[in-house]
Amino acid sequence: MSRDAQRIRPLNLPRAIMVRAGTDGIPRAVRGKNGWVQIEGVRESWRLEDLWWRDPLLRNYFQVVLEGGRVVFLFQDEREGHWYLQR
Repeated sequence: MSRDAQRIRPLNLPRAIMVRAGTDGIPRAVRGKNGWVQIEGVRESWRLEDLWWRDPLLRNYFQVVLEGGRVVFLFQDEREGHWYLQR
């Protein structure tokens, strides 16, 4: 592999994150560097279903506002049950 190829890295990869969700599946808090950060509100949510004929992709996305006003995108992979921060 060339040196240039070794320096190339994918952008916008999701990062695993701990999320506290309500019984309705809506995220309520995320685990940050210094503890739990409350989610002040959900701006938008949508479901993504794709590749059902091969390896299905089933995700629930949320655009949320964290306490302090930062806006982030979260999703839960329904197949795994894990949560991710989408950058």
